Amino acid sequence: MMWAVFLVLCCFTHSLLALQDGESCNHQGEPGVCRPYSKCKRGTRITVCSYSPTEAIVCCPQSQILEPAGGGTITAPLSSFIRGGRERISEKKCKEYKDLTTESVAISALTLNPTLVKIDVPKCDMVVKLIVGGNVTKPGEFPHMAAIGWRRSTGDYAFECGGSLISEYYVLTAAHCYAESDDGVKPSIVRLGDQNLVREDDGAEPDDYDIRRFIVHPDFKWSVGRYNDLALIETTERVVFTNFIRPACLYTADRVSVPTAIATGFGLTEDFGEKSNELRKVALNIYDNNLCAERYRLNRHIRQGIHSTQMCVGDLAGGKDTCQGDSGGPLQVTREENHCMFYIVGVTSFGQVCGSSTPAIYTKVSGYLDWIESIVWE
Repeated sequence: MMWAVFLVLCCFTHSLLALQDGESCNHQGEPGVCRPYSKCKRGTRITVCSYSPTEAIVCCPQSQILEPAGGGTITAPLSSFIRGGRERISEKKCKEYKDLTTESVAISALTLNPTLVKIDVPKCDMVVKLIVGGNVTKPGEFPHMAAIGWRRSTGDYAFECGGSLISEYYVLTAAHCYAESDDGVKPSIVRLGDQNLVREDDGAEPDDYDIRRFIVHPDFKWSVGRYNDLALIETTERVVFTNFIRPACLYTADRVSVPTAIATGFGLTEDFGEKSNELRKVALNIYDNNLCAERYRLNRHIRQGIHSTQMCVGDLAGGKDTCQGDSGGPLQVTREENHCMFYIVGVTSFGQVCGSSTPAIYTKVSGYLDWIESIVWE
């Protein structure tokens, strides 16, 4: 037991004299600032400033400080996700999934009377603020991302839609991905954990799962328009969670409390352009629905106007957007204290010209929680 403790302690240098969060410090000759351990990029040795009730305060060099992501970071307390004091089943499951995103680390200063502190530290790098106008992702950065594949006559797959893994058996996607299938051919597999759909040397560890059933929302009517554009895919086998494959949470608040969110997808990089085989991400602005109501006034997909269960998301400056092939993919945010855990706020539905100044329309997930929960966690 003493040997095991020594292995933990040897990774940390001496403690400073109880410096607090925000105070200047020095780490192995390099000036820094005392910051919570979870806000500093991890290294092989750490200088402890002090301890907070939840984690160690460490001397973090300026170059290693992890700033909050500019897009899609929730700072509101977790209680904002609880309605009327009653916790939803999706919220309970979210807490279980969050345990997969952290690792317990025991740390202590090398003093005569050290205090061993056990803290939970996120196991991933923070999502970087920066699909159209977006950036290529890193393997494992969005472990809930799904690519939905149609089997070709040649034996390989055409991945035409995206989705989000939300449980051990279910992927959330768009209803029109099923309704638009050519020649009545339906999607056959869900690929999880991939970063590049055609390469095997990208560092990812993907797995393919056969589709048992594709459940379209009962109120989705193609003849009426893109309302209730939501569906669930059930896999034939239980999904095995890994560092590259992990569920996202469902965003349960009626109002999205952040101005921006991150969209991901394998779709076209420009209107009528080439498909991206690499997963891309882009930070997009969330606008008032009245803006899209005016921009889409004559659009045949929403003759009844913009509903409260839809979202108006994009970039009025143009150049950043989702595109064909991104349908069904997630619009997501993270929480400040754990950037490894994603909350799905929307599902990519449709738009106008990719990358234009007119925002796209997303299906608002919080408006469909009762239906989702009744199927996924029945």
